[in-house]
Amino acid sequence: MAGEVQQGRYLHCPNGSHLSQYDDQKNYFNGVINFINDVDEDKF
Repeated sequence: MAGEVQQGRYLHCPNGSHLSQYDDQKNYFNGVINFINDVDEDKF
């Protein structure tokens, strides 16, 4: 899916399942924070 969207990204959450925000919180939220920081810093 990420490859089909302009500037799409993919974050692999190895301990996640259907709800990675619950199953793999550390990895998931680090990815969300990095994404938001990149948008704020025009790196996206």
